[in-house]
Amino acid sequence: MGNPVSVGLYRFAGVGQDHQGPANWSVILKIVQSPANVGWVDMGDGDDQTHWNYWRRELLLYQSGLLETLPEGMAAPRCYGVAELPGNFALLWLEDVSDSYGNAWPLERYALTARHLGRLNGMYLSEYTAPAFPWFSRQRSRQWLTIIPPPQTVLWEHPLMLARYPRPEVNTFRQMLLEHEQFLTRLDLLPKTVCHGDTYPTNFMSRYLVDGQEQTVALDWALTGIEPLGDDLGQLVFGAHTNLPEARREDVTEMLFEQYIAGLRDSGCHYDSQLVRFGFATTAALRVGLFQVYLLGEELKQCDGMVDDDRDRMITPDCFEVTMANEAYRLLESIW
Repeated sequence: MGNPVSVGLYRFAGVGQDHQGPANWSVILKIVQSPANVGWVDMGDGDDQTHWNYWRRELLLYQSGLLETLPEGMAAPRCYGVAELPGNFALLWLEDVSDSYGNAWPLERYALTARHLGRLNGMYLSEYTAPAFPWFSRQRSRQWLTIIPPPQTVLWEHPLMLARYPRPEVNTFRQMLLEHEQFLTRLDLLPKTVCHGDTYPTNFMSRYLVDGQEQTVALDWALTGIEPLGDDLGQLVFGAHTNLPEARREDVTEMLFEQYIAGLRDSGCHYDSQLVRFGFATTAALRVGLFQVYLLGEELKQCDGMVDDDRDRMITPDCFEVTMANEAYRLLESIW
């Protein structure tokens, strides 16, 4: 189920010598390839550089210098070198970064990352013009909607689906998929900005600088592109919900959203927070939900296809994408 662009990550370490004596060193080697190498078609292997999974994007991004101009509080791993090899392979030699929390973040650290993402998204709507790189990902939600089966054909009443979603008649995420065009049309009206594109918490490290400030190091820029304001927040919030099960989900969502807005303002970006909220809620539902439907669809292929007809089944608590779809519908009615 992994992304076919990724061949693997490798860590090299040893002991060298500098003017002060022996010194430990380490470096990360990331190897990427065209998905065509392993038989995938229309998965970022072709000439469409705006494809959400275009396999050369990250190496082009490092070569562009864009990652050297990130806002205060955010950085990317240093790139020591890039090499393209015959057979549509590429090597990226990257800085080895360790997380100061051992990857067990408190809520406040997720909130700080949300603020840094707000600064990143905001700077291209106030201080700078977004670069016109032809290899930026664009319209990822539209692209993902072509990957999953039509929502009318999904087995929403299968026990595996009902373990995550309420019954079809009250499943607002399913309804959003059926009516997706009205949401995508509204998203097209929002300000567009440079987005990291893959903001699950596993793609962030926290480290302390010499002045004591905490820096967010963002890894894996392969899905970077131009998306609506708010797009970068959804996956981070979903990851915080998952990793902080003792916290109230509403509190997590509100704290991270407030800090994201604060980050936008740090960069001089002062858009209506309700519009930002619509961008966040809608893209969060689509980004997380479409991936979940895809995973469940793959799992269903291994099942017998039987459908649960028990109409008295207890409705499950709303999952993340249903909660976000509920909010997106509310905002759709109040804003437009």
